Amino acid sequence: MTTTALDPLEVARATLRRAELRTGVRASTPGVVDLDDAPRPLGAILDDGHLPRGAASAVTGSTSLLLALLATSQGSSDWLAVVGAPNLGMLAAADAGIALERVALVPRAGDDPAGVVAALLDGMTYVVVGPDAWLAASERRRLLARARERSSGLVAVGVWEHAAVRLDVVAHRWAGTDAGGGYLRRCELDVARTARGVTDRWTLTLPAPGGLLVEPVEGQARPAASIRRGPLRLVG
Repeated sequence: MTTTALDPLEVARATLRRAELRTGVRASTPGVVDLDDAPRPLGAILDDGHLPRGAASAVTGSTSLLLALLATSQGSSDWLAVVGAPNLGMLAAADAGIALERVALVPRAGDDPAGVVAALLDGMTYVVVGPDAWLAASERRRLLARARERSSGLVAVGVWEHAAVRLDVVAHRWAGTDAGGGYLRRCELDVARTARGVTDRWTLTLPAPGGLLVEPVEGQARPAASIRRGPLRLVG
């Protein structure tokens, strides 16, 4: 018996329809209202405490940082989509605090990754563009314009022209294997942040368990408020 491969674009559209049904967008009753106003642990490095919407952002060098940013940006009614990232671990995403019941995965974007991303931007709060979703520069420009129209956030793991913020992890430092009972308990990331044409350096400490401590390389430490999520499992 032969089977027909699913069209990734149709998979994306079907996923969007299911998300709209679950959140009430296609129902007669109002959708879920985001009531989560808890302090965001990475707010010191991101404007408004979350990844920008209606714009593009780029995160390179650490899957752990990407997952932490998505977790802090996902509100209680927000849907995330991940396109072209077949190696992204969902166990690590859950440990980072991402609500997996509101995550749509399209590991293989097929021959039309731009069409898949465009379809998801129509209803998802954030769309992550992974390394296997190859896009031409002209397609990235069109998708950025669509994100602005839909007030959705594009999150790239590579180059994206005119990104509102770019976070490049340039170094990792690990701690905790012996004193931590054989487990890695903390990772310090040196991050170069570029926004509005200015690049500055930050150190992010990702401990487990507990919240995330954020401090600039130059300046006083600013500990973030603790969060109600489980410990971050470092994968990047």
